[in-house]
Amino acid sequence: MNEAERIGPMGRAEERRARQRGGRRAAPKRRRSSGAPGKSGIRRLFTWKKILGTFFGLCLLGMGAFIVLYMMIGIPKGNADAEWQSNVYKYSDGSLLARAGDRNREIVDLAEVPKPVQKTFVAAENKTFYKDAGVDLKGTARGLLNTVTGKGAQGGSTITQQYVKNYYLTQEQTVSRKLKELVISLKLDREKSKDYILAGYINTSYYGRGAYGIQAAAQAYYHVDAQDLTVEQGAYLAALLQAPNQYDWAMLSYFTGPAY
Repeated sequence: MNEAERIGPMGRAEERRARQRGGRRAAPKRRRSSGAPGKSGIRRLFTWKKILGTFFGLCLLGMGAFIVLYMMIGIPKGNADAEWQSNVYKYSDGSLLARAGDRNREIVDLAEVPKPVQKTFVAAENKTFYKDAGVDLKGTARGLLNTVTGKGAQGGSTITQQYVKNYYLTQEQTVSRKLKELVISLKLDREKSKDYILAGYINTSYYGRGAYGIQAAAQAYYHVDAQDLTVEQGAYLAALLQAPNQYDWAMLSYFTGPAY
C-alpha cells in the first residue's frame, strides 16, 4: 500500500489545510501605505547632520572669501573731491568777509571743535565709536541684504564706515562698494586714532545748505565758527547728517509755514 492510499481522502484534505495555514503564517505582513511614498527619501536627504554640515561649510567658505578680500584690498588714496576747500577771506579781526570756490568747506582740526560738541556726533551716530573695531557687522549685513534685494538705503554704519565712504570711496549703493567699505574700515581703525577718524568724518560730511564740513555748517546755520558752537547747536548739526534737506528748519518752515 502506497502512502497516498494509507492516508486516505480525509487525511489528504487535512494535510492541504495544514499546509495552507502554515503558508499564511509564513507570508510577510504588508505595511500600510502612509500616503507619502517619498517621505523617507526626503528625510534621508535633509538630515540634521547634512544641514549642519552645509551650514558650517558655507561659514568656512565665507570666512575664506573675506580673508582673501582683506589681503587684496588696501587703504586707497583719498578722493580729491573730499579735500576741496573754499578760499576764505576775513577781516583783520578774524570775522568772515567772503568765501570763494567750488566747494564750501574749510577743514579744521578736531581741537578747534569743543569736546561736548564732539560727543554729540558720537551720541547721534555711533555710541560705541571709541570701543568698536570700526565696523558694525549687523548693520553691514543688513545693508548688504537691502542692497541685494533692492530696498535702497543701507544704514547701520559706524562713524568709521561713513568716513571711509565719504573720503575713500563713493556713495553708490552696491555690494562691492559695501564690502570694500568694511575691509578699509577695519584696517583704518587699526592704523589711525579715533580722533583722526572723527575729525575726518565731521570735515567731509554734508550738512545741507551747500555746507561741507562742520566749519562751513557752523557758518551756514549759526554764523559762528566751529570753535564757538554750543552743545545744542552741535547736536542739531549732528542730527542733520541723517537727512540734511529734510531736517533743515528753514526748509521745514518754508513747507509747513510758521507755527502759531
